Formats: sequence, C-alpha cells, structure tokens
Amino acid sequence: MINEIMLQKNSDIVEAIYQWRSMTTDNLKVLVAESETESAFRQRILRLVKGGVLRSKLQKGFNKIVYPSHGLLQKLGIENFNEENIRHDAVVSTVVSRLITFESVKTGKLPHDFKTKSSWNHHAIEPDALLLISKNGNEFNVAIEVELWRKDRKRVFDKLVDYAKASEYDYVFYFFADRPAFESYQKRLNELLLDSDFDHLQDELKEKIVLVFNQTILKKAEDLKTSEVIHKVERKKLGDLI
Repeated sequence: MINEIMLQKNSDIVEAIYQWRSMTTDNLKVLVAESETESAFRQRILRLVKGGVLRSKLQKGFNKIVYPSHGLLQKLGIENFNEENIRHDAVVSTVVSRLITFESVKTGKLPHDFKTKSSWNHHAIEPDALLLISKNGNEFNVAIEVELWRKDRKRVFDKLVDYAKASEYDYVFYFFADRPAFESYQKRLNELLLDSDFDHLQDELKEKIVLVFNQTILKKAEDLKTSEVIHKVERKKLGDLI
C-alpha cells in the first residue's frame, strides 16, 4: 500500500508524473525542483521507488527514466499505460514540456489528454502529441512525432503522405536526436517531392512537414529554439517558426 504521507510530501513529483506519465529524471527535476540539489532530488526519487510510488529504468543514452508504479496507477485512476514505450514516451514528454514554454504555444497534449471517447473521433493518423500554436493572429493544430531510430523506407513514405493528406493537422513537427535518422527523413521527403506520382501533394509536403534535429532531447531538450530545422527545403532554426 502506498504511504499517503509520502505522496503528500512529494506531491510536485506525483502531479508531474500524472501529467507526463514517463519522464527522464533530468527533465523531471527541471520541471519541479530546479533549485534543489542533485543529491537531494536523487534521494527523493530513490525513496519514491523504494516506497512503491514510482518505478525506474536505466536506458542506454538516457539518464534514469521514472514512471508510475502499478499502485500509483491505481491510485490516480490511470487505466492505460504501456510500460514497453517508456523510453519513447519520456522523450515525447521532454519535448512537449519544453515546447509549451514558447510564447506562441498555447497548449500541448499527450495522447492520454486528447485521445478520449468524448474528444477523439477516428483520425487517419494519430501523433505522439498535439500542439495548438497561435501566431500572427492565426491558430494552428500541430502534430508532434518523435523518431528515435531510422525506420523502413516505405513506412516513412506512407506516414509523410498521410500527414500531407490529413486536413486536421496544419503542420507536423518530426523531432530527431539522431542525425542519421534526421538525414534519412530529409532524403525520403526529397524523394517524394521529386516523384511525379505525388505532384498533387507538393504544396502540402513542402508546407506541412517540418524536420527538427536536437540531440539533447533524450535528456533535457536544451536550447530547442536553436534546433536545426528543414522546412520548405530550407535550413532554419526552430525559433524561426514558433
């Protein structure tokens, strides 16, 4: 049974885990305990793990990832949680928690926030996260995808084409921590732009697809505004767009 006093004393961490589900400890500390010493915060995490509130895993290329224990999931009423995806989902949480600090980003939602029976009808494609961006008096629905590894060529093609066709999204931002994966998507996008079979989607492919490279997203997602971006076949910085 989870100790109620432990929950109360660490309500900042529990609330962040409820919102973001799985997180790197680096990102969690930035969000809830930036002024706390590394040692003190680490001890808090260890107590929460030993107390059955959190679970943790070490992943190659990451620092520790923490996520709700089975007991905390029940306590918080969380029914759907896929432990197999914690590495990917922790990076999504890191990226989105940073993006919502941008002045133009009004909201950032993970699937457990937007994919509910009351708010989510069937969409042709379901992103890792959704942003609502307001710029120059206009609002834009932006899909977020985090790609940690290179994928099959056809799978990449199909998803890029689906996003180009999907009227519910004004843009899709693909985030990469791995430069070869980033460059692979550039190549796939360029191939689509040169393929006469997709001439009818040229404008959508150029306008809607945004590729973003920042190797720090595995831990803290530092300096996101200076992230390298490919948009409309041009190199830019993320801060130029949002």
